[in-house]
Formats: sequence, C-alpha cells, structure tokens
Amino acid sequence: MARQKQGSGELVHERPAWILPALVVLAVTTFSGFFLYHYFGPTPGELLGHAPRASAERRKVEAVVGGTRFLIPENYTRYPSQRSGGAQPEIAMHALLPDFAPFSPERQAEFTDNSPDAEVIYFQLHQATSILPAERRLREIYSKFFVSSKPEKGPTGLEKFSFRANSGYKDQDLLVGTDTDGRLVLLLCQHTTKIVESPNCTRTLLLTQNLALTYRYKRAHLVEWQRIDELMIRIVTSFEAPGLPNDLEGTITD
Repeated sequence: MARQKQGSGELVHERPAWILPALVVLAVTTFSGFFLYHYFGPTPGELLGHAPRASAERRKVEAVVGGTRFLIPENYTRYPSQRSGGAQPEIAMHALLPDFAPFSPERQAEFTDNSPDAEVIYFQLHQATSILPAERRLREIYSKFFVSSKPEKGPTGLEKFSFRANSGYKDQDLLVGTDTDGRLVLLLCQHTTKIVESPNCTRTLLLTQNLALTYRYKRAHLVEWQRIDELMIRIVTSFEAPGLPNDLEGTITD
C-alpha cells in the first residue's frame, strides 16, 4: 500500500519497492507467452481443424460429397474438420503405395516424406464444380498449348505431349492413355526444376456429373500408373455407401 508523508511543504507518495520489479516480471512473462505461442502454439487453421493432421482411428466417417454418400475410414482422412461427416464440399485423404495402406503412427515418416520417390499418394473426392470431362479438357484447353499435335511415346502405353515454353504448362508434360474402364486418362506430370525438386503426376476425373476424384503421386512411380489407377478407383468405390439417410451420423464406430 502506498504511504503518504509531508516533506518540504509537499505531500509525497511512497510506493512499495516490489512494484517495479513485479511490473518487469509481468512484462517479460507476457512477452514470453506471446513469443512461445507465436512459434509453438497452434495456428488458427489447426484450432479450426483446417490444417492437416493424420489419424490412426479406424472408425468410419459418414459424408456426402457431390450427392454421393461415403463411409470413409478415419485413418485415410487428412483434415480434422472433415471428420465431422455430413455434407462436405470435399474429403481429402492419403495412403501409401503400393497397396494403399492407411495412416499408422509407425509409418508416419513415410506419410510426411516428400522425396522424389516418396510412396505417399494424396487423393480427394470433391464436388465437380466447373470441371470439364477429360475429352473436352484435352480438346479445348491442353491441345492449344502443345508443341506438336503428334505425341511422343510415353511410359507403359501412354502418349506424351510437351507444352510450349510460353504456356502456363511449360514445366509439365501431359500423358494420355485409357484406363481399364475405357475412360480417357489425362496425367499432368511436373518436370524436375530448381523450384520443383520432387515432381508429381496428377489426374482428375469425373465419377458422376456432380462428383470428381483428383489424385497425385510422385513421377517416379509413373511406370506403375495403370496399377495405381486401378487400385485408386477400387478403393474409392469401396468407400461408397448407397442411399442417402435423412440424418447423417458423422463418425460411425465399427
């Protein structure tokens, strides 16, 4: 408590000696707290579940994407916010080649690997907003930027088209083929550059009028594209759950 005393005709307020050190300690503690939270605390995206965080849980997430109902094991999903189930614009997932193994803690290093021959494959089911069929994308978009209309021979039954150096696709190739269901396959594959040291190949295809599938894996696995594509379609099909219930249940325990 501050004390008062009269001195030289003026009223002098005396305060305890511990106040100044206490204020310094409080300031340092507050600053340290902000510093630690900034560098080590969760980001807003992590708090809201919008940052990737793998799960080893096997319970199934019931979700509807693009009008199709799915029951997806949680250990395939990447984002906590999408594990609540219900109607979702997209569900992002990951697995390991060659057999599409789901996440497990003992294989975490393989799921975070970004080397040129990493075995992780990323895939997502999403609403087919403004996505053209493969035939139209080839004819109306990609073909306008080809170096030549005549393809080169690509790996394992694929034809390769190179893009002009002044196009937005200049550091990629387009590999064209046909999958086991007779659908046109368009694989956009990055080149190795100073910026891209670990190139990917990506395919997007329409599963229904309202539902699309996009998946990507390292270009080093391109020779296995047929097997990867077949297993990719098979696993997505295995997630499908016919019928649309009145009330979605979120996660379902086996």
